[in-house]
Amino acid sequence: MTNVSRRTVLKLGAAGLAGFALPPISFGNEKAGANAGTARQPKLAGLLQNEDCTNFFYYQDFAAGKAGEIVDRYVDVLAGAGVSALMCNTNARRTNYRSKVWEAFWDGYDPSGPDDQPFLAPVPQDHRKSFRKLIGNMLEVHRQGVDYPARVAQRCRHHGISPWVSLRMNDVHENNNLAHPFHSALWRKTEFFRQGHPGYYARALDYAHAEVRDHYRALIAETLQRYDLDGLELDFLREPYMFSKGKEQEGRQILTDWLRGIRALADDAAKRRGHAVKLGVRVPSCPNTALGLGLDAPAWAKEGLVDLVVAAPRWATLEFAMPLGKWRELLGNRVTLAGGLEAHYCPNPATPARPVTREEATGAAVAVLSGGADVVYLFNYFQHGHPKWPISEYQRTLKSLSSLKDLLKLPRRHAVTFRDVTVPGVTYRTPLPARGTQLSFALPLGPAPSPGWQAEATIEVAAQRAEDTPPTVSINGVAGKLRSSEATKNGSRLLTYSFSASALLGKNHDTIAVTAEGKDSIKVQRVEVSLCPGS
Repeated sequence: MTNVSRRTVLKLGAAGLAGFALPPISFGNEKAGANAGTARQPKLAGLLQNEDCTNFFYYQDFAAGKAGEIVDRYVDVLAGAGVSALMCNTNARRTNYRSKVWEAFWDGYDPSGPDDQPFLAPVPQDHRKSFRKLIGNMLEVHRQGVDYPARVAQRCRHHGISPWVSLRMNDVHENNNLAHPFHSALWRKTEFFRQGHPGYYARALDYAHAEVRDHYRALIAETLQRYDLDGLELDFLREPYMFSKGKEQEGRQILTDWLRGIRALADDAAKRRGHAVKLGVRVPSCPNTALGLGLDAPAWAKEGLVDLVVAAPRWATLEFAMPLGKWRELLGNRVTLAGGLEAHYCPNPATPARPVTREEATGAAVAVLSGGADVVYLFNYFQHGHPKWPISEYQRTLKSLSSLKDLLKLPRRHAVTFRDVTVPGVTYRTPLPARGTQLSFALPLGPAPSPGWQAEATIEVAAQRAEDTPPTVSINGVAGKLRSSEATKNGSRLLTYSFSASALLGKNHDTIAVTAEGKDSIKVQRVEVSLCPGS
């Protein structure tokens, strides 16, 4: 558990905002952060949870006068799940509270108006009902006098949870529809879009423009002025494409210079509050990818600009083999290194993603805590809507994710997956699907299990028939015994092999080899290893 201040959260409702003013906006090479957040600040521990800016509002009904209680109950569930630091996300392209420097989600909306009112007209008709509920609920919470982030922080302190705000630094949801009310006025100015990258991220904002940096700095300054927080997270995974194609390394220095000013704002907030205010960043899982996109987290850590680095996939899948040891080497030991878990699992880009199982989340958390990270960080693990676990199972599962000792007692599954963030112009080949006669996959399986545990490897082979000779599968050179073979709907076969748990090295350097019998190559589409106590 982190050192959590027990100070009362600053409550700013409509009246409390009177007299509120932001510090002046300026950009320079401030060195205020060079010695900030040094060894005097302990690392984060326990379990870190990110709550996005919309999910809470989609799944609630706010009776008159009940908004505050409903917010409290939401945080109560997270407390029961063992969350030690809560990253409350307050923005995408607008804010879910009544900001003075950004537009709120509901600005321009008439709750009494028809579905085809100008604000809603750009929303596809089959989405309007859910979108109205989202923004209507945000507006209702505000109308009931509840400042959502402040109430979340207050309830966090009640439970001893460290309150943070997480800000999305370049969100691009609904980017295919320039008229969508999700967007802010700034985002509609196409001259600020990054250039040279087609597709989903083409309309991300380019931080080479001072106007873009000013826009986000204003929100950061307001957040630190308005809320009594233990930390502020800058989420660069929404989205990591911050600069035009080919300009990422020029942008690297721009972003570092800008971050010095943000560190100074956090340090000023700490002086006002009388306790440390940490600064965190969320970046792509691979250091080379982060650096290639201009996100120089190692330099930020070395200079003392950040206290927390979250290395994570973006959305498509859990990663069971993030290079966390390399991250630790680059960052040093002062900052907290968190390994991020996504709530989806997908073995290769051609396969639809699905919600994670408890066993997969356990396996990924084991990989994080045994692979060099200090803590597990959860993204998209909502108590409502996704991954659709009953609350009791949700709390039980999350509570186990903070302790490697507890995790190693549970059944777990590890899988070969892929990175879903790449650098424009840099070739990246996903591990799966793979074709050949001799294939090898690196998959760290964590500490060796206790005697009596059982291990199974499951592979999916394309166009494999029941009468075909199955391939040989080995873990660390130890061949497994074929236990089952079953056809899938798409014509491939799932082959499951049993192993003695002694095949696992326990050094997080495990290798699964697949060897075709004969000269014909095979196409492998999925590779998984399950570990569970013996019956």
